Amino acid sequence: MNFGSSSAPSAPRGMGSAGPSNGGPTPQKPEVVPLTAELLSKFRPSKHFKDALDPEPSSSANSPIFSYGADPKAPTGSGGATRNITSICFDDAGDRMVTAGDDDTFVLWDCRKAKKIKPLYSRKYGIDLPRFTHKAGTIVHASTKGDDHAVRYHSMHDNKYLAYFKGHEARVRSVDVSPVDDTFITAGDDGTVRLWDLRTSGCKGLVKDVGGSAIAAIDNQGIVFAVACSDTQTIMMYATSTMDRAPFLYTPLNDVSFARDSIPPPKPIFTSISFSSNGEYLLIGTSSDVHYLLDAIDLVPLRRLVGHQGLERDKSGNKPPGTRRGTSGEEVSFTSDSKFVISGSADGEILFWDLTDDPVTKIGSEGQTLLTRTELEGGQKDAKAVQWHTIPIPDLRAKVTLKGGAGSSRAVRFNNRLQMFVVAGEDLTFWIPEKDEDARIQEGW
Repeated sequence: MNFGSSSAPSAPRGMGSAGPSNGGPTPQKPEVVPLTAELLSKFRPSKHFKDALDPEPSSSANSPIFSYGADPKAPTGSGGATRNITSICFDDAGDRMVTAGDDDTFVLWDCRKAKKIKPLYSRKYGIDLPRFTHKAGTIVHASTKGDDHAVRYHSMHDNKYLAYFKGHEARVRSVDVSPVDDTFITAGDDGTVRLWDLRTSGCKGLVKDVGGSAIAAIDNQGIVFAVACSDTQTIMMYATSTMDRAPFLYTPLNDVSFARDSIPPPKPIFTSISFSSNGEYLLIGTSSDVHYLLDAIDLVPLRRLVGHQGLERDKSGNKPPGTRRGTSGEEVSFTSDSKFVISGSADGEILFWDLTDDPVTKIGSEGQTLLTRTELEGGQKDAKAVQWHTIPIPDLRAKVTLKGGAGSSRAVRFNNRLQMFVVAGEDLTFWIPEKDEDARIQEGW
């Protein structure tokens, strides 16, 4: 049984289905159960792996055992000295998953049977942000060692590299594969955003300087991409066909709520960015105790997602002065139907924010209830005329909170096809709804 999404292979990546097909008995499609807060509250750990990481530390002298993104100036033990899984990615069909850790290991998993297929190693280059391409068994990933900062194209079937994409001059912080073709986009600490094609080694498009360390994501149609820059606290939108030009839309994401904490207010570090499958929302993850939901059309900041503990915190839950990246980056994402956002937390909890549970809403093109801002009502309909950086962003608190493990839930992803989710950090756990024996039998669990 699937929950909230169709498993049809022809559906676009990340796009859910509204319900079962009424086109006849053949071919028969699996029953689709809509995701609800009640259903999400019934998710429980199903398979737990304490051996998800390599039990032996890397022998490389260039591979210190510390969490990716942890403050290098922090003393050992206060910034997360334990090795962790840093990234999770599912393939287009949702049958396979790849995880990467700061132990220079990446692992291929069978999602239907919730079991490890095989571990692979990248001792020389390190690995982070693995992303499946549309060619079966292949990934692109960022490097964590050396000075070339190349993105590498790897075949997990042959365990060999197929191509190297060089150009970044500092650490790559985001990798996103286009859902419609063989292009992918990268961004990083050198302040550049680069568009690549798997069929050629040269950079296809380049944004030279966005003002500081950047992250980027392509929309579901491959037409535009969004860029977030922490240094300038700015969100920008570019067209993939003319990315060398200025952004056609941008907005400052200055959260005036932080002025309550200190003057000048701290700037949250943007660590992840993604579009919702329905194309309506843009999600900005941060290392602080807040994530942001924006309107993907006009970049209006809709809600502050609060209630979790940001992964900039140390193992004791203490929040450092100012802001830092910590172990954040892969802990927040959308569910397949765009109705919920799932996130991890430094205290191990898993939180779901209901994007339809709000008194001020509008109806989207597909009939889904969507969030909006009251400032656009009462005759003021031009979003560009509102000085959003001077207006507090409304808070949205989690609708469902699940208790996770003892460590931080550092990497959290919802499978858009099989409707289960995975939580990882020092270990890894598959979660499915309890008392669903039919699903357990079907998936081989």
